[in-house]
Amino acid sequence: MSDDGLLDRLAALAGIEPGYHDISGTWHAPTAETKRALLQAMGLPIETQAEIARSVSLFDELPWRRALEPVEVVTAGRGVAVVSMRFRSDRADRPLGWRIAMETGATISGSIRPSDMPLVETRRIEGLDVERRQMTIPVSVTPGYHRIEVDGDGRGDLSGCQSTLIVAPSKAFLPERLTQGAGTWGFAVQAYALQGRDSWGMGDFSDLAGLAATSATLGAGVLGTNPLHALFPVDPSRASPYSPSSRSFLNTLYIDVTSVPDFADCPDLQSTATRDLDDLRKARLVDYRGVAALKLSAFERLYRAFQTKHLIPGTARANDFQAFRQEAGNDLERFAIFSALDEYFREGTPGKPFASQWPSAYRDPDSPEVAKFVQAHFDRVLFFQYLQWLADQQLARVATACRRGGMSLGLYRDLAVGVDPEGADVWANARAYAVGISTGAPPDPFNLKGQSWGLPPFTPSELRSAAYRPFIAALRANMRYAGALRIDHIMSLMRLFWIPKSEDARNGGYVRYPLEDLIAITALESHRARCVVIGEDLGTVPAGLRERLAAANILSTRLLYFEHDGTKLRPSAAYPRLAQVSIRTQDLPTFSGYWRECDIAISKTLHLLSSPEKEAQMRHERSEMRQSMLALLHVAAPNSPPAEDVSAIAAELYRFLAESPSLVVMVYLEDLLGIDDQTNFPGTVEEHPNWQIKLSADWRDAVNQSRILALARKLAVLRPS
Repeated sequence: MSDDGLLDRLAALAGIEPGYHDISGTWHAPTAETKRALLQAMGLPIETQAEIARSVSLFDELPWRRALEPVEVVTAGRGVAVVSMRFRSDRADRPLGWRIAMETGATISGSIRPSDMPLVETRRIEGLDVERRQMTIPVSVTPGYHRIEVDGDGRGDLSGCQSTLIVAPSKAFLPERLTQGAGTWGFAVQAYALQGRDSWGMGDFSDLAGLAATSATLGAGVLGTNPLHALFPVDPSRASPYSPSSRSFLNTLYIDVTSVPDFADCPDLQSTATRDLDDLRKARLVDYRGVAALKLSAFERLYRAFQTKHLIPGTARANDFQAFRQEAGNDLERFAIFSALDEYFREGTPGKPFASQWPSAYRDPDSPEVAKFVQAHFDRVLFFQYLQWLADQQLARVATACRRGGMSLGLYRDLAVGVDPEGADVWANARAYAVGISTGAPPDPFNLKGQSWGLPPFTPSELRSAAYRPFIAALRANMRYAGALRIDHIMSLMRLFWIPKSEDARNGGYVRYPLEDLIAITALESHRARCVVIGEDLGTVPAGLRERLAAANILSTRLLYFEHDGTKLRPSAAYPRLAQVSIRTQDLPTFSGYWRECDIAISKTLHLLSSPEKEAQMRHERSEMRQSMLALLHVAAPNSPPAEDVSAIAAELYRFLAESPSLVVMVYLEDLLGIDDQTNFPGTVEEHPNWQIKLSADWRDAVNQSRILALARKLAVLRPS
């Protein structure tokens, strides 16, 4: 085989796709250099042809050296489960014992001869014939996470005699109350953007709970928000909720200090920095550094009060805290250790080193040095666990407000596609990630240079070796207290666009993921949490993916901006039933910004447009879309708003979407308030105030504006809760 042929063979085995069609249908194939960079990020030796050949053999032969795969994912409801096993051919007539340890504690077992099992294929490995056969478990196994093991002489010299057996339903959870009616609707908000009279410079969990209760009285059945993932308390300027330190824990800046029970034991806090609070509240943008400085100082005093009054005496509240720690287990402990280390190495250190710049011993969570650090700083580790406990309690109150208001879905959370390479998740489980790679998206009409998000992807082989535990942990944490979960860039279940470090998005390539396994696990966690799953399937969507997701009851995302044929908007009846619909997302212009072409102006200023002709084309297309929107509204309602009343047009377009058969309609408050500024402008860092823009009014005043109340009444009639 030629040198290029061997590299291509390894790339194919590792899941690197030979190329992709962009949104305009043009084929792009990754270069040999790109393939090498992606393979190196997977940890494969490829410096020489001999190393490439050995890596090919490793990928090709490794499964044949194990009796069982590290994980088997099967579908429940079929009465039996089929598991692949491998045996030496010369021992296929010897009895094989097998056992399944159910997660409930029950055990089922049996014995079978490999020769009695259907033969799938045979491979010769180091002079030995190895057979792959399928064992049908003769009893029904309930959905869940179980352990299967084999023993006896039939195993031969193969390793890997234990495996995780995941039994999952074929479809995700979808409640009858949602599917049997006209669907539901609700407001979509950025939690930090909620201006509250009592909040400390940014929205908090109490604001979110208050908005939930208020919107429920207006007939809303769901309240959507941005990812609430943990960020970087000691570096609050890193504020993107889509570049978190951890997807399994919460951003503690959302804690409402005044609602913490320990606040009553801190009388000095009640007079804290009143002038600073006034300045933070009046600011048009969220001042994350100012908010963090005040809140972290307050958290210190709250913790000391809790420690003195509850933790040391061992009160009922201390017992609740310890129960939370025990339930969260090792994941919480590692997150808190990382937080303490991050604080330790950054305080007073010039340049504030990232985790990858710590002394090597501290980059390994299992090192003796880390264990010594925990012993010396145990109180600090406990402090960060305490903050997660507070955040979890306050998020639970948001869900309670949704439930008490009678919402049909309740809280709608958002799961980011990845994590920051310098954060807690990567530190705690570095083997699972392809560090040195950024996920992203190839160029498209809204991002002509493509997107590089700076988030390291899971390495598919390592994820499977870990029985998908990091993926399961992220799903489970974000379905907690949620009635719906949006999975950002759900194409990642099938493939992800990998971009080598220091390259732009045009030099990336797609890597495949085990779609069927990941869909099955998503369905299992969905049923356990009774949580509807919504996939953000926008951009370059692989052929067949939307149909596969729909078959699994995973809702699609459909946006008015994109639902058109040329410049003619599709009628509401053309929207699919299994979908969440809206005008836009947080990465696209607000309706006012879109109408006024603010996004085109920013792109021009930042040199993100390829040419003056491209700008002219975009402005022409935008003009045609405005006319199409007005024409659509005029057909639906002859007394539609005039072109200059942008907020009224937005409201009418949301009413139009509510007439669709789609199950969920999300209404962005910014569109109804006439806000021009885009929440996040992809491709920018300092050039645009991403993730800082507040609502233009206190959220109580905003939702009580006559236009919003009028729209809520219409939506409540179209989609009664």
